[in-house]
Amino acid sequence: MDQFVAGSDQDTSGRLLNNPKQRGPMDRSPHIVFAPAEVIGNRRNAQLAATLDLVFDRHPAYRQLTKTEALSRNDLQSIDDLSKLPVTTKTDYMNSPEDYRLEANGLSPEEAATWDVMHTTGTTTGKPTPFYSTAYDFYRILSVQEGMMRLRGVDADDVIANLFPLTVWPHGAYARVPHAAAALKIPVINTLPGNPSEHFGHGSGMDDVIGLVERHRATILWGVPSYVRRVLIRAAELGADFSSVRHVFITGEAAPETLRKDFTDRLSTLGANKVFVSISYGATEMQGGMVECVPGSGFHNPAPDQFHISIVDPENHQPLSPGKRGMVLLSHLDRRGTVLLRYALGDISVLADGPCPHCGSSTDRLIETPTRMDSLLKIRGMLVNPALMEDILLAEPSVSEYQMVVERQNPDDPLSPDRLRIRIAGEAPNIAEKIKAATGVTPEIEFSDAQKIYAPGDTLKSKRVIDRRD
Repeated sequence: MDQFVAGSDQDTSGRLLNNPKQRGPMDRSPHIVFAPAEVIGNRRNAQLAATLDLVFDRHPAYRQLTKTEALSRNDLQSIDDLSKLPVTTKTDYMNSPEDYRLEANGLSPEEAATWDVMHTTGTTTGKPTPFYSTAYDFYRILSVQEGMMRLRGVDADDVIANLFPLTVWPHGAYARVPHAAAALKIPVINTLPGNPSEHFGHGSGMDDVIGLVERHRATILWGVPSYVRRVLIRAAELGADFSSVRHVFITGEAAPETLRKDFTDRLSTLGANKVFVSISYGATEMQGGMVECVPGSGFHNPAPDQFHISIVDPENHQPLSPGKRGMVLLSHLDRRGTVLLRYALGDISVLADGPCPHCGSSTDRLIETPTRMDSLLKIRGMLVNPALMEDILLAEPSVSEYQMVVERQNPDDPLSPDRLRIRIAGEAPNIAEKIKAATGVTPEIEFSDAQKIYAPGDTLKSKRVIDRRD
């Protein structure tokens, strides 16, 4: 029998873990993410077996799919057998989200009770796609969040400043930060930046947010990169004291290495040194994200007993070995609400071969920053990588917000030439020349107020690239 017990308060020697008086990183040993590879493998197959029993009996979409593919329950005995299933695309899920939800009649109260509904990519009606979690799922979401925190080296004395905005449609970003704090029994300050609705009266202005970080001596800033960056810029203008900050957790937007340096440089001027800027590869379908244990270590699966990450050939969808670049797929191993198998997250990356050399974890780990399969833009006949433009814009200290818009010069003429318009808040001397040198395309520069480019509360994350061509 495995000696490892996920979520226990003691390790196998009886030593107490996570003593509130302890200073330094919490002991990583009791969470499944730090279990031996054999333990993880055994747990995974056991969880998948129980989930597949339910899928064949209670999952409308996969019940029909397995029938179409002439697959029986006996054909799917292990994780390796999942490759027999066709890939589930975002479009498949988006078109009929209710069909990807287990039928709850006859399940236990925990497995049947809807705990919450988060939202991901838009449906064909324009509304976001619902992602259902039962009480059973929520208990496991706490373990996902715990795994993320342990991988990041969170201390028992840390204090989180939740910088995610509240949005009209519930998204996991804002809601899961308090749950992460609850899983580790540490404090969180929900700063509530912005104002999502005329019916909402509890939003905070940026100066108020900065005051909350100072007053509560927050050690962790957690939010979307664009907003966190603006907080740091404004904090410097106010002469704020952020010397308590030792972690910045960011997710939801592209975060190149230039952004990590930008953050650490700005925090240094605010009194915070040796800050770990931890980038997360987040997904609503995980209700969390794959995170770094140290900068550049790769994105670790925080709950390998709940998720299986695989890389497949983008054309034939066959599994690729570690070290090969391909399409990222997610399979739920232990869920009771929305359940997805071989689900394409829409990104390209590379899976590691072997344990992480930094933390020793044997969990799935993406060692190349995931990039969108459709991230390149063709402008005036040239393929342009928006990341190159972002690097240039981030190198300008005075630029607090930016947005790249590709459109027709004449929107009513389908044959009209393309134009690239870059909206900027701040000063950016010679920026058009720098971008032309990097991409071959000369942009039109439009200076704007930061709030008109991205207003926290209007949306969860800023839209860095907008393509308005049909």
